[in-house]
Amino acid sequence: MPGPDGKPRNIRIWLPPQYAQEPNARFPVVVMHAATPGRTADAEVPDVFEGIGAALQTGRSRPFILVAPEAPSGTAHPCELVAAAPAAVADDEALRTTVATSFRILPPGPASWGALGVEGGAPCAAAAGLARPDLYGVAAAVSGRYDAAVLAQTGAEAPAGSTVKLLLAAAKADTAGLDAARKLQGALKAGSGSAGKAEVKVSDNVQDYTPDRERLRLVRQAAQFLSEALTKAS
Repeated sequence: MPGPDGKPRNIRIWLPPQYAQEPNARFPVVVMHAATPGRTADAEVPDVFEGIGAALQTGRSRPFILVAPEAPSGTAHPCELVAAAPAAVADDEALRTTVATSFRILPPGPASWGALGVEGGAPCAAAAGLARPDLYGVAAAVSGRYDAAVLAQTGAEAPAGSTVKLLLAAAKADTAGLDAARKLQGALKAGSGSAGKAEVKVSDNVQDYTPDRERLRLVRQAAQFLSEALTKAS
């Protein structure tokens, strides 16, 4: 579909098995943010769909539609752009309209729309959730590194009247990731405005034999967190 600059942009859509099994149901949406200009998040983290599918199969997550839009190409740092200019989220109004007319989704809004980011995309998801509580009710950031001061300021400048739930998850062995998550949690707690009202959870209990297996478990955990906060498909 056309991007803000008029050029075509790619969007990857993942549908849960329940989408075909329940033809009258409408589903919540999770937007997966990418950190590389011109790429979709599934290209950066190829096994993310596997992790979400596993969460559904084990019953740990309720079904949702995953939308992975191409990151903006007008900047080398899409996550910084979202933090500085909240209107620059990759799932802009045109994308939301396209998804709404093409798939059975619940109306876009904080009750039914969440954000996900893994590794490089984690700061994008955190920034999107903090900057746009009017759009996202929940965000999950996995194995990220964050500029705590910038994100706290982003949260402080967000529209008043709504609160985002934010998961910051990292593997138990990822000491740098957990340190970054806890610093961001502390900065938000001490922040003003909507930043101080954000409900932030740090997860540090995932461990496995390899980093790839840990990433799958972290994605499953994020899927569960997101689905529990979003309106159930109906």
